[in-house]
Amino acid sequence: MQAAPGAEPQPIIIIVDDDPGALNSLRFLLESEGYSVKAFLGGPELLADLPFNDPVCLIIDFKMPVMDGIDVFRRLRELNVGAPVILMTGHPDPKIATRAEAAGLALIEKPLSQDMLLSAVHAARARHIGISP
Repeated sequence: MQAAPGAEPQPIIIIVDDDPGALNSLRFLLESEGYSVKAFLGGPELLADLPFNDPVCLIIDFKMPVMDGIDVFRRLRELNVGAPVILMTGHPDPKIATRAEAAGLALIEKPLSQDMLLSAVHAARARHIGISP
């Protein structure tokens, strides 16, 4: 979606998930909330598309082939991408939670509720623009 001339550009959210169905569902939800969405089926695809416009946040699935979500997050930080990251997992495990917390990631569990996801995105957006959520 393009913003009308003179209109405020839509905030960008990047989603990385190897499940095309989940990717499309998240895209639909976030676009219906007024966000512009870029979607990728894995970390390597995302990294190959750098640089990109300053996103409000990135939503990254934990369990993916080649690179897990925390590996993608660490690579983004090495490349100076500072936008907030929300890590999703369908496999709740204390080890994943510990790794996510140690990396400074927000962690949400699948199946995602719309309210939970949107709340996490709004909090990330607030952090990104420097206000309290």
